[in-house]
Amino acid sequence: MDGLKNSLSNKKHVNIVPTIAGSNKDEVKLWLASAEYFVGLEYSFFGSLLGVPRVGLKDEAAFELFNSYRSRAWKLRGVDNPLRSLASAGNNDLYAYRYDWDDHRKWPVANFKKLIGAAHATEIPLLTGNNKLVGDYGFLIYPKGPSKSFLSKNMMNFWANFAKTAKPGISSNKQEWTKYDGLDEIESNFMVLDNRKNLKMDKDQNSFKSLVNDLYYEEDITDLREVCSPSTNANFCR
Repeated sequence: MDGLKNSLSNKKHVNIVPTIAGSNKDEVKLWLASAEYFVGLEYSFFGSLLGVPRVGLKDEAAFELFNSYRSRAWKLRGVDNPLRSLASAGNNDLYAYRYDWDDHRKWPVANFKKLIGAAHATEIPLLTGNNKLVGDYGFLIYPKGPSKSFLSKNMMNFWANFAKTAKPGISSNKQEWTKYDGLDEIESNFMVLDNRKNLKMDKDQNSFKSLVNDLYYEEDITDLREVCSPSTNANFCR
């Protein structure tokens, strides 16, 4: 068997069609926020009215550090590597995004901007215009207002344009979503999906080697080394 990476690089295994791939800035917060290692549950009067406990971070630095590395690795595995493989197979119509929108509510029960952020699948209600996809408590996380409305409308337009013309097009704040330059060893560009101020093209040059190197020189790692101690749940140390 060739494996996914080699298969995507081989013309005989893929259709050369326009493709969008993306990930979220805080992919793993959705799972970290449910782990007792990182969060604790407390009583609050407001929470008792809603039937939910107050959720607080035990160590914000550890929470953010773990999320940063795992979410960047997610982008490499789920966006950069597949698109680079497709580019090597001859596909020149590739587009990448990173979803960064995290203008969530801060409630007595939780600071959802910090706790959830731009977590896995939180983009779906904005793309579809349907908060019901996140259940009865969607109002806690997704406040109505110009920030959410701006990004939701632009995401819908990007995806509609792509379906019609094979190009996402230009946002209402005049930012053109340009093609992914999927070559190894160079900076890779992507559209940052965020509020009006921050919706724009950006680029990075990450690799698993560079992430390991960054981790080696991470100033906070000494204080946070227990994140992957032998007593820690193995799921968080892979």
